Amino acid sequence: MRRGQIIFAEESLSLLMTFLAVILLFTSFFMLNKRTDSDIADERMYLVADNIADLIVKKYVDLKGNVDLQKLNSTIRDKVEVTVSGAHFGGYAPDNVNVYSVRRLVSVNGQPSQMEVRVWP
Repeated sequence: MRRGQIIFAEESLSLLMTFLAVILLFTSFFMLNKRTDSDIADERMYLVADNIADLIVKKYVDLKGNVDLQKLNSTIRDKVEVTVSGAHFGGYAPDNVNVYSVRRLVSVNGQPSQMEVRVWP
């Protein structure tokens, strides 16, 4: 009789430990993978800035790495600001919104320069 009680106690203890482990696993999974709408929007806007910077580099940078500033000036859209070696294209980012920026290394007149693309919602 005593042996049966020990086995039952061990089974119930192991079931309790398994139940607690499963509960802990699920709660940690939901806590770590919780993505809010603002997180998704932030990631999307960063990708938009990255895609615009890549598009500018593909279209307006020649094989030597020089940026054609005249073509760049005519193609900037709303809510996009591009700064290359002191030259500014597009609009100005407002102060009260989140601004997402990406930088690329380009050349202007043979000199290395940093191009910064800033976008906002």
